[in-house]
Amino acid sequence: MKTIALIAIRLGSSRLPGKGKMPVLGKPVIERMIERIRCSRHIDDILIATTTLESDNELERFSEALDVQCYRGAVDDVLGRMNAAVASTNADLVVEMLGDNPLVHSDLIDDVVDFYHAEQVDYAANVTVEYPHAGSEFAKFPVGIRVQVFTPEVLAKCDRLVTKVENREHSTSFIYENPKTFKLAYFEARDKWSDLHRPELTFAVNYRENFELIKIIFEHCYPEDKNFSLQAALEFYDDHPELASLMGAQE
Repeated sequence: MKTIALIAIRLGSSRLPGKGKMPVLGKPVIERMIERIRCSRHIDDILIATTTLESDNELERFSEALDVQCYRGAVDDVLGRMNAAVASTNADLVVEMLGDNPLVHSDLIDDVVDFYHAEQVDYAANVTVEYPHAGSEFAKFPVGIRVQVFTPEVLAKCDRLVTKVENREHSTSFIYENPKTFKLAYFEARDKWSDLHRPELTFAVNYRENFELIKIIFEHCYPEDKNFSLQAALEFYDDHPELASLMGAQE
């Protein structure tokens, strides 16, 4: 079974333009993220899915330099772009992540993929407050480290069914908003992940302050362990309460 990591990213963000190429310890955010993904025992290839805008030419150059695939497609139809990107490969399984989630970790990727196989579902993800049907009974992870697992066939079905603009702007939202159409399973922040039961936090890079937080975490943790754990990142954050001002609000 061939499993690909699919990274949705573009450099034209209205809130923080160019965030994917902003430097962390001398390398772009997206490169730091790819380093961490490559430590996964499940991921065979990595595919960046970006837009045809000139502003994203640099992402294509990054991809070539990092020896990862790059697909360029629609700007606003993110679902269509993701589906076309996956269709351009011979993948059997897709692990989708967002390019502004550089803290996502290989251990979490592997555990969510294992969970997906064990549950035999259409879609699995580590649960966060972003999921409308996941109530307070779920032990939720922080926003910004989400791992989503599904087959190319599930994404293609979603692409065929979706007509609403808002669901085409968020590639998997239709899947998890329709549990009667797709069989879902949520991986919870329990057992070895219990320290990550922190739904009030977000590590997504949406604004300059968020980037500064991620940069500080990398500067502290990376020299000791190039694939530092999410637990180590969270421990450092908790030990430095002054960093809370950089966290920002969830969106």
